[in-house]
Amino acid sequence: MSATYRWRTILPERKRAIMWGAADQARINVHILRELGCDLVALVDDAPDRVSPFPALPLFRGWTELQPWLRHQDAASLGFVVAIGNPYGHMRCRIHDLLTGAGFTPVSLVDPTARLCASAQIGAGVQAMPGAIVHNEAVIGRQCLLNTRSLVEHDCVLEEGVEIGPGATLAGRVHVGANSWVASGAVVLPRVRIGRNTIIGAGAVVVSDIPEGVVAVGVPAKPMANRATPSADVRAHGDHVRIVKQ
Repeated sequence: MSATYRWRTILPERKRAIMWGAADQARINVHILRELGCDLVALVDDAPDRVSPFPALPLFRGWTELQPWLRHQDAASLGFVVAIGNPYGHMRCRIHDLLTGAGFTPVSLVDPTARLCASAQIGAGVQAMPGAIVHNEAVIGRQCLLNTRSLVEHDCVLEEGVEIGPGATLAGRVHVGANSWVASGAVVLPRVRIGRNTIIGAGAVVVSDIPEGVVAVGVPAKPMANRATPSADVRAHGDHVRIVKQ
C-alpha cells in the first residue's frame, strides 16, 4: 500500500481565517496555518487584558466587537480556528456552533508532519500538531485537539471536544467521552473507556475504565477528585473562561 493511499491529506477549507483565542495556542497555530497556505486575518478574545501576539492583525473583544467588522466581510469565504485548550472543550464546541451559524467554515488544522490514516473519520475543526498520528478506523469528533507526538491507535473513538496531550498514547479501541482531556505522556491501555468531562493526569497509566466527571492520576490511574459539569453559561477568552448570564 502506498503512502499516498494510506495517509490522508487535509488542507484548510478556506484560504483566509479568523482565530478565536489570542494566547499561546494561537501563536502555535498561526505557523501551521501559514504553512498550509491559509492567511490569518483577525483574532477574537474577550479577555480585557489580552495583548495580541500579532500586532498587525485586528483583535476583537468578543462577538459584539467582531460583528461590525463582519458586515464588511464575506463570511462564506472565511474559515475559523478555535485556539482554546482543555479543560474547555465544551467551549470550543459552543464557539464552533456560534461561528458556523454565522456562515463561517471550520478550518481543519493538520500539521504537514501529522499522519491521519485514510480510513479514519475526522470531524470538523480538528487540530493535529506536529508528529501526531491517528491510525486505522479511528473516529475523531469535531473540535478535538491532538497535540505534538500524540498517538491515537486503531479503532479508537474520541467524542467532540477531546484533547490528547503531547506524547500521550491511546492503544487500540479506546473510547474517550466528550470534552475529556488526556494530559501529557499519559498511556491508556486497549479497550478502556473514559467518561465525559474527565481529566487523565500527566504520566498516568489507565488500565481500567474511568467514570465521567473526575480527575484520575497515578499508575495505575485512579479517580482522585470529582469535576463539576461544565456550565452552559460561560464565555471563553483565550485560555480562560468567565461566568456570564445569558
